[in-house]
Amino acid sequence: MIWTILLPYCVAFVLGNKTDERIPFFHGHVFENSPPGSKVNGLSIPVKRVDPQRWCSKSGMHLKLQGDRSEDFHVFAHHRRGHILLKTSNVLDREERSDYYLSLALCCQSCASAERVVAEVASIKVDVLDTNDHEPTFRHSDVKITLDDATALRSVVYTAKAEDVDSGKNADLIYYALPKNGSFYVVPKTGDILLVDSILGLAQPIKFRVFARDHGWPSRTSQNMDVEISPRQWPALSQLDNGLSRKSRSVMEPDKPIKVTVSEDASIGSVIMNLHPVRFQSASFELILPDADNSPVTVSRDSGDLVISRRLDRETQPLVEITVKVQDKRGERSSRGQCRDPDTSAASPPLSQPPDRNLAWPHRYKQSQQCKYASAGGTDLS
Repeated sequence: MIWTILLPYCVAFVLGNKTDERIPFFHGHVFENSPPGSKVNGLSIPVKRVDPQRWCSKSGMHLKLQGDRSEDFHVFAHHRRGHILLKTSNVLDREERSDYYLSLALCCQSCASAERVVAEVASIKVDVLDTNDHEPTFRHSDVKITLDDATALRSVVYTAKAEDVDSGKNADLIYYALPKNGSFYVVPKTGDILLVDSILGLAQPIKFRVFARDHGWPSRTSQNMDVEISPRQWPALSQLDNGLSRKSRSVMEPDKPIKVTVSEDASIGSVIMNLHPVRFQSASFELILPDADNSPVTVSRDSGDLVISRRLDRETQPLVEITVKVQDKRGERSSRGQCRDPDTSAASPPLSQPPDRNLAWPHRYKQSQQCKYASAGGTDLS
């Protein structure tokens, strides 16, 4: 019974002695690319913690660093303060090695050989801290994109990604574009390139440069990545029977309609399509139904451009049907356009005009213009 009571105390006494024999641990750091002889910051080992008299009572004490790549440092004693310090022997590179695990050995008289080491008196870790010595780099120097001009606003058309081999804030990047343009915006945190304004009817490509900059000090900026975005009119260009190309978005025959997708975010004044028949030398256009006050689109009398005249709202007006009269010197024709929710977003190509013999007589046909709701939740007018 008495041994049952005394045994825990004996175990605690033995473990306590082992705890007292543990080698003390010290931690410091140094910045990469520091010149040789730079002090390891935060590391100061009191000589009394080493207790040299315990090991070398009758002779002088000598210290030696041990461990992998210990030659990158040297140890010295600060006699005034009674502390042991470390300094670098070489220029350190964090990308090559980010930390060192060393041990401080004690020798009596000299440390000429490993056999003279009588004890390891301290365990040391040295962290190599990052400096902002690398600039961000893009994987590609240029990017060319063809974008449907009916793409919904706030759509991500591309994501720019740069890499920085530094760490911490030195590798934390922001993105921006130059010169600034009203059609696209680069999200600083993610590098996403967003469409922020309608590009309906634009024929020329939009060009700008994207840069990445880190948060280091001093900050570093990448080389530019050239971005070229070419709006693509939808539907695409078709071919006439004789093989010659013709303009898209012109009046078509009733059996094969054009389908155009327009987001409800499309800005006022955006050109949806052009109604001018290719074979008409001169034509005028008039919106018959509905009247201009009740229609979200207008028709240019001279050019035949179908233009957004007010904000689109898919909730209140998902279906738009219009009737346009096209007047030619040899007669007139009227077309009716309809906008509704489609089951498909596939585009049908514009077709050739009706035969010439029909141009001399009033001729009505249905132009079906469908809406396809974009991912941004917009009303799509065709």
